[in-house]
Amino acid sequence: MRASIRLLALTFLTAAGTLAAADGDIEALAQAHHLQLQFRQGNLQAVDPLVKGLETAVTRSPDNADLWEALGNAYMSQQGTLFQSKANPATLIAASERAQAAYGRALTMDDKNALLLASHGMAGLVTAMLKQDPAAMSLSIKEMNAAVLQAPRSTTVRLTRAFTTIHLPVAVRDTTAVIDDLRFIMDTAPGGRPEDVLHVLLGDVYAETGDPAAARREYELVTGASSFAAEQSRSRLNDLKTGAVSPAAIGLVRAGTGYGCVMCHAPGSDN
Repeated sequence: MRASIRLLALTFLTAAGTLAAADGDIEALAQAHHLQLQFRQGNLQAVDPLVKGLETAVTRSPDNADLWEALGNAYMSQQGTLFQSKANPATLIAASERAQAAYGRALTMDDKNALLLASHGMAGLVTAMLKQDPAAMSLSIKEMNAAVLQAPRSTTVRLTRAFTTIHLPVAVRDTTAVIDDLRFIMDTAPGGRPEDVLHVLLGDVYAETGDPAAARREYELVTGASSFAAEQSRSRLNDLKTGAVSPAAIGLVRAGTGYGCVMCHAPGSDN
């Protein structure tokens, strides 16, 4: 009888501990979502508590794939702040390697998750570009391509591939895939600032690959919901009258796909 009571007590305590851990995980993910949103809206100070909170959470619950995925996202956000502060290459590489490792840990528990696969490829490609490692670049691109094949109607998977591979040199980039992804994302975008920025990004791809007519069409579709995108489109349309869009102008907008989330996601209006 006493043994049965002890067994029941142990079972109860185990279940209570499991429920407490689950509640803690839910709270950690909710807080991470809140801080990640703050970062996207321009609050760079949100990154440190975002990373620290998730590092604590995965230590407590190492078998929670969602926490590891969120930590990978946090490390990529951290790298974004490092890019803005012009950190040295070794520091940037360490951040993307931590992200890749976190995504990889999540994949061991959720290997059918297309977004996780795309995110792992994204972090790998960023690392490979910083290291100038062609073999690793190729492997990471294959991962993102496989993710798109697995979930071709996923906006987040498409966005992950497009916003990463768009930074590759034209000579080695699959421009057709980038255009296809940007058009798909545009079809599902909520309109307003994000759609304006997408038109500029797509126009830039056409401009740098020798199709000024297509570039002009995209720039002319900018509505002005984003004053930044409107300014960029006007400048590009003027440039196309006498020549080409400058690589510096293209790089200014394209940088936002890595660490300038605020250009689409700042609260309120940018006008």
